Amino acid sequence: MNISLPAIDISIVLIYLGAILYLGFRPPRQSSPTAADYLLGGRRLTVVPFVATLVATWYGGILGVGEFTYLNGVVNLVVFGLPYYFFALIYALFLAGRIRRGEALTIPERFGRHFGPRSARFSALLVFLLTTPAPYLLMLGVLARLLTGMPLWLGVLLGTIFSTAYLWRGGFQSVVRTDLLQFILMFAGFGALLMLLHWQLPLSELWEQLPAGHRSLRGPDSMSGQVILVWFFIASWTFVDPGFYQRCAAARDGATARRGILISIGIWFVFDLLTTAAGLYAVVFLPDLAQSLAGGVAAFPLLGAAVLPTGLRGLFFAALLAVIMSTVDSFTFIGATTLGRDLQRSGPLTATVERRRIRWGIVTSGTLGFLLALAVPSVVELWYLLGTILVPGLLVPILLTFGRSRPLSDNAALSIGLAGVLVAALWQVGYQAGVLSAPDGGYPLGLPPMLPGLMVTAVLGVYHLRGGPGAEIK
Repeated sequence: MNISLPAIDISIVLIYLGAILYLGFRPPRQSSPTAADYLLGGRRLTVVPFVATLVATWYGGILGVGEFTYLNGVVNLVVFGLPYYFFALIYALFLAGRIRRGEALTIPERFGRHFGPRSARFSALLVFLLTTPAPYLLMLGVLARLLTGMPLWLGVLLGTIFSTAYLWRGGFQSVVRTDLLQFILMFAGFGALLMLLHWQLPLSELWEQLPAGHRSLRGPDSMSGQVILVWFFIASWTFVDPGFYQRCAAARDGATARRGILISIGIWFVFDLLTTAAGLYAVVFLPDLAQSLAGGVAAFPLLGAAVLPTGLRGLFFAALLAVIMSTVDSFTFIGATTLGRDLQRSGPLTATVERRRIRWGIVTSGTLGFLLALAVPSVVELWYLLGTILVPGLLVPILLTFGRSRPLSDNAALSIGLAGVLVAALWQVGYQAGVLSAPDGGYPLGLPPMLPGLMVTAVLGVYHLRGGPGAEIK
C-alpha cells in the first residue's frame, strides 16, 4: 500500500530534510571542542533545548503508539502514559540533580566510578544493546516505502544517512539543534491533524462512535489490575534510559535538569493526548485497517493521507519523520559513545583521540542498526524483548550508585547485573519452550521476564549491602 503525495507535500518533506542537514552540519561553537563539548555540548544545556531534546527523543516509536491506540483505545494513556510520568517525576526529584553534580558523563562511567571496571564494561554492553537505532530505522524504511514505493532497504539506508551523517561533525550539539526543529514539527503536525479532525467530527461525537472497549481504561480485553501493574513496573525502564542520563549530565546545572524534566512531563501529557485522540479518530475513519495488509502500524500515516489537504499533509509527514529521526540520531550517538569510549576505555584519553573513537563508533552503530533493521523484520518486538531482559542488569546497580551506604565491590555489582539478565533470559526461554507458562498460555504468574529479573537483583542488592560476600568496599 502506497501513499501518493502531490509535489507541494513532497517539497515540504524535502525542505524539512534539508533543514535537518543544515542544522546538523553547522560548525560547533569551538573549533577544537573538548570531550565534554562533543559528548554533552559542554554541559551548558539550558531549559528550552533540554526540554525540546528530551521530549522529541522519547517518542521515537510513534508508529507503534498509533497501532496500540488503534487496537486498544484510551488504555494507551494508562500503560504508556501515567507510569512513565510517575517514574520521570521521581527521576527529576531525586536523580537529575545528582547526575549533573557528578563527574560521570555516561552510565558506564558512573558504574566505573562507583564499582569498578568489570561492571562498567558489562553495563556498557547492555547500554549499547538497549540503544540500537534499528527499530527506528525500520520505521523510517516503512514510512519511506509508504510514501515513495522505494524498496525497504533503500528507505532504511536513506533514513540512516539523513539521521546520523551530521553527528560526525557536531556530536551532541547537532542532536540538540535538530531536536529543536523536530520538537516544533511534532506538535505542529499533530496539532494540525487534530484541529482538522475535530472540525470534521467533534470529539464528543467521536467518543460516542467508538467501541465500548476503546473507551475503557482497561481496554477492549479488560486488562486485569495485575497486568496494569506489570506495565507500571516496566516503566521503571526510565531509570536506566541513557537518553535521560545524557541530558541530565549535559544540563547547565542540577536545577535546570530537574526543572526540564518536570516541564517535559507536562508536555508529554499534552502530546499523549494528541496522539491518543488521533489513534481514536483512526478507529472511526479507518474501520477496516486492522484487517488490511498495512495493519494498525500504518494508522497515523493513512489517517493523515485520508483527511489532510495538500500542504498540511506534507507538514504531518514531516512531523512523523521528525519524531522518529530525533530518536535515531540520539540512540546512534549514545551507541557510538558506548562503543568508542566506554567499552574501549583503558585510561585517560586526549579529547582528539576520544572524539575520533566516537566518530568511528557513529559509523559502526549506524551500520549495525541498518543491518539489524533489514535482518530482523520484527526488530521492534526484538528490541522490546531485549529491553525486558537487559534492564534488570542495570536498574538495581544504578540506583545503588545514588545511595548513601557504602559502595559495593566490582564483583558484587557485576554479579547483581549478571543475575538479573540471566534470570530474565531463562524466564523467557522457559516460557518459549513451554516449560514455564500459565494455563492461558501467557507468562507464568502473568509476569514478563523483566519483573523476576528485577526481583532477584533487588534481593541480591539487599544481601550484599547487609554484608554478604563481595559487599566490601573496593
